[in-house]
Amino acid sequence: MNRILFLPLVITATLSAFSQQERLLNVQVGQMAPEIVMANPSGDVLRLSELKGKLVLVDFWASWCRPCRMESPHVRRAYHTYKDRLFTKGDGFAVFSVSLDRQGQAEAWKAAIAKDSLDWKWHVGAVNEVQNAAAEEYGARFIPTNALVDGEGRIVAKDLHGEALTNALNALLEKDPMKLERHGKKAKR
Repeated sequence: MNRILFLPLVITATLSAFSQQERLLNVQVGQMAPEIVMANPSGDVLRLSELKGKLVLVDFWASWCRPCRMESPHVRRAYHTYKDRLFTKGDGFAVFSVSLDRQGQAEAWKAAIAKDSLDWKWHVGAVNEVQNAAAEEYGARFIPTNALVDGEGRIVAKDLHGEALTNALNALLEKDPMKLERHGKKAKR
C-alpha cells in the first residue's frame, strides 16, 4: 500500500478509537442510574432522585476542562429547547451538572457556571471533599461525559454531545397527540 494513502487511514483509525473510548465505566444503558447526593455551590444538598419523572442529562464536567466548556453552549441550548417538552418517559428535561472541580476550585466552578450561563438549578460538586463520589460511582474517567436518564430513573444513553444529544432528545419526544393534549402540551416541530 502506498505510504501516502496509509498514513491518513492510521490517523483516522486512531482518532476514531479515541473518540469512541469508554468514558463512563461503571454504568450501562438499561440499568438504573445510581443516586447522586452532593452539595451545590451554596452548600445545599441536591439529589438526582429529586428529578424523577423528568428526562435528565447527568453531565460530568469541570471549569478547567476546555472541551467541557466548548460543550456548554450545546447543553444550554438543549436545556432551553426541551425543558418544558413531554417525552415518552419523562415530563420535561433537566440537566444535573456534576463538577469534577477539586478542593480549592470552588470560585472557578461558580465563575464557569456564571460565564457559560448554565442557568439551571441542578449544579453539584465535591469541591469540599477529597473524592467526587458521583464520578467514582459512575466511573467517569474522561470529561466531558454524560448519561441520559429517563423519568423512571433508567439510563437510556451515554456520552451524547452536540448534535447527538439533540437527536437523542428528538427521538425520545412524545409524539402521541392524545398524550400531548392530556398534558396541555402542543407538538412542536
